[in-house]
Amino acid sequence: MNTKKFWCHYIGSDGNTPKRRNIELKNLASLVPAIGDNEHCETPLWYDKTTDEYNHNYYHFYAQLSDTVAVLIIQAGLSDFTLERITKTDEQIDVDWQQWKQREWEDHPKNAVGKAKDEEFASQRAAEDRGERDRIIGGICQLKDYANYLLGSGSWVSAAALRAFQEVGSGYYPLLEIQRNEMLAERERKNQERREKDRQRAEEEARKKAEAEAKEQERLTQEAEKFRQGGSIAGEDVVELCRRYGIAVHLRTVHNLQQVIANINGKNLTCQYYRSRGKRRPVLDGCYKTAEELYQYLQNH
Repeated sequence: MNTKKFWCHYIGSDGNTPKRRNIELKNLASLVPAIGDNEHCETPLWYDKTTDEYNHNYYHFYAQLSDTVAVLIIQAGLSDFTLERITKTDEQIDVDWQQWKQREWEDHPKNAVGKAKDEEFASQRAAEDRGERDRIIGGICQLKDYANYLLGSGSWVSAAALRAFQEVGSGYYPLLEIQRNEMLAERERKNQERREKDRQRAEEEARKKAEAEAKEQERLTQEAEKFRQGGSIAGEDVVELCRRYGIAVHLRTVHNLQQVIANINGKNLTCQYYRSRGKRRPVLDGCYKTAEELYQYLQNH
């Protein structure tokens, strides 16, 4: 039998809720002959196909648990590219690499040493392709006894799979339920560890930030006292102190204090500024005015 309708269990789009729908599936052996017939499987394997907006096909695998119930076992599915790789015979793989070798020699003429290296490379890659094909097929074949595969490999038991085993009254259901609960508990433990690490990291970052801010405020307090006593301080510190004490500063003056003024004195209204070759002396009236306002504020508070 190549096609059959089943009540198929799967996980909804929210990634957690198990759902069920009646769909027609095809025998997986008709898609990947190397996995063998369904007749003698503990859990026969079936598949359906979806096509995305780019016209790429994906094949999703299901395990049959009863005459009417199946469960989705490979959510993402195989692509056309992967399917092509795992359905090639040894001879087809060898032919592909022989053709690559001939194209390589036609496009890039080589001597005997170069040809020998290409022969070795093609042989090695063909062996790798056969090994990868057999590895993927072997992984699929393990699913023919799906319950024991889940129990023996310690794989994740999805809510949909557990619901499907429960629906068919499988004797494996209690063991799978225990395994799922243990995995949920382990996942929660790891999540709790991660949350605790995140909390500790956030607290440490907040502590370091608070310490840095306290040091900066202490430094600004020292600069304010220096300015109050008639000393010169950096232009950017004048801006920060004005912000601290609520003294309004024009945006252009803020720019000049931060980018042009090296240091400024509010008592005698002198400053040092960065000179730009080829540019005229900047207009610093706003800087002097702001420095004087800050100096007078500090004298009175």
